Amino acid sequence: MEKQIDNHYRYLQQHFSYLIRQQALLPGEKLPSERDIGERFNLTRMTVRQGLQTLEAEGLIYRQNRRGWFVSPPAVVYNPARRQSFIEYVSSQGFEPSTDLIGVTVNPADARMAELMKVDKGARLLFLQRRRSIDGRPVLIEHIYINTALLPGIEKEDMSQSLTHLLRNKYGQAYHSMNLIFKSTALLEDAARELGAAAGLPGLHIERTNYDAAGRVLELDYEYWRHDAVTIQIDVNDA
Repeated sequence: MEKQIDNHYRYLQQHFSYLIRQQALLPGEKLPSERDIGERFNLTRMTVRQGLQTLEAEGLIYRQNRRGWFVSPPAVVYNPARRQSFIEYVSSQGFEPSTDLIGVTVNPADARMAELMKVDKGARLLFLQRRRSIDGRPVLIEHIYINTALLPGIEKEDMSQSLTHLLRNKYGQAYHSMNLIFKSTALLEDAARELGAAAGLPGLHIERTNYDAAGRVLELDYEYWRHDAVTIQIDVNDA
């Protein structure tokens, strides 16, 4: 019986995979409801969901809470080592970027954040939460910590704009060096909720520490990406 169920959901997976790869279903196009798919193929809701989740894991479709299943658009190419803002690299690839502010607060650094930011415990840190979208689809949640001592008054600025441009134009600061950590992970509950996705969905977690020319930490950035929304590309040249 288990083998029969396995064959059914694999057939469903192969059916939609073929339609997507042949462009019979286009990026952004909505799939029929799970009920309609089940009735069409004479499958149980559980078998339909299993087949769709397999397609989601492959990056071919994605689910928006309370809206249904959609064909995944092409992934944006992202080189996190380049000094290029989200707005710049998304726009340059023909997509439309947008930003939603989730929260902006100034808090005293606890022991852990003080160590990471290389500041005294209790130092004022700006905590910024943003949701980034591409062509209206939420793809990225940012949790950013900023050293306000190096950027006085930054909490009064428009935090939906490019921080790269703000630091350069307002403060004459630029990211001089950075440390990058990549982790394959499951989306945390908060990040998944803000992306309209199910908790536990595969994701990419990027931790980036940006330093100024004096080696001081300007910004600590935690990024949570939908796994199907981004392709990481880093060019390495011989010195």
